[in-house]
Amino acid sequence: MCRAVWAMALVCVVNGGAAHAVEMVIGGGKDLDAAGGPLIVEFGVPVEARGGALSKVLAWAAVVDAVAARMGVDRALLMAVIDVESGGNPFAVSPKGARGLMQLMPKTGLAQGADDLFDPYQNVVAGSKLLDTLLVMYGDVALALAAYNAGEAAVRKYGGMVPPYVETQRYVRRVMERVEYYRR
Repeated sequence: MCRAVWAMALVCVVNGGAAHAVEMVIGGGKDLDAAGGPLIVEFGVPVEARGGALSKVLAWAAVVDAVAARMGVDRALLMAVIDVESGGNPFAVSPKGARGLMQLMPKTGLAQGADDLFDPYQNVVAGSKLLDTLLVMYGDVALALAAYNAGEAAVRKYGGMVPPYVETQRYVRRVMERVEYYRR
């Protein structure tokens, strides 16, 4: 199977004195445009706003927008999960072995069709598939997030409620707060 290769390039233009990034190139082995070239999408984050952890997350807005449109998953939810899970670091690895932007375990990533969790596009596609499945299963964003964080078994164990784990409750609260931020 072809391993995906990704690259990102930002082109800055000056418009009325403000520099803006206008284009991002993404793609790789499996996710190319119809002509077989890299997927090119607009990206409009002002360059001066690209400092700190928030800019690391916003740097993936074009990837998230493309995946959200393709998969039908809420863009703000995907951005919020990336924010809380990895802070926008596509090479993040948790102490338990979760990888990439949406911090998926290798076995989970493979089950969702991703063979390279450090490929941002594959990672976000796989994470969005998992989130979509959990949203359908639970019919509730908070429960889907709890299952994403603690596992489906934990949500079942506590009768379809957010488990009483401090980490999971904090995670659900933080992601929901970030969803509101990314909606604005």
